Amino acid sequence: MSELKEVAKVFFKLGCIGFGGPAVHIAMMEKEVVQKRKWMSHEHFLDLIGATNLIPGPNSTEMTMHCGHERAGWKGLIVAGLCFIIPAVIITSLFAWAYGKYGDLPVVAPFLYGIKPAIIAVIISAMYSLGKKALKTVELWVIGIACRLNVKC
Repeated sequence: MSELKEVAKVFFKLGCIGFGGPAVHIAMMEKEVVQKRKWMSHEHFLDLIGATNLIPGPNSTEMTMHCGHERAGWKGLIVAGLCFIIPAVIITSLFAWAYGKYGDLPVVAPFLYGIKPAIIAVIISAMYSLGKKALKTVELWVIGIACRLNVKC
């Protein structure tokens, strides 16, 4: 399979099944491009996350494009971005339409109420998985917490 087709396949899949926000998307990307496909080392992946956090915009989409570029150059960047974004736009639009049309029905309320804990569990799982790999020492934990709290060092 050509590198460009492989990029398209991976990021289309992630665009279709990636629910839970950027932390979940990035954790899923790490499993696909580092663990499963070995496109790059874990350390390089973490470096890309760091670079992504320095620039404005949606982190998971930027990581998608970084990974696509790493695998297949500029064409990979564009293909990865489109294959990741377009399914999410379509799925979100369908959910928005369905919510607008059926969201007030009493039959739907339990379903909507049940989604929240599931999404929270997915996010916590992804954060734990990434955090365990990135925060290897006490010093890295302290730096991570200080940065999150915007402590000036």
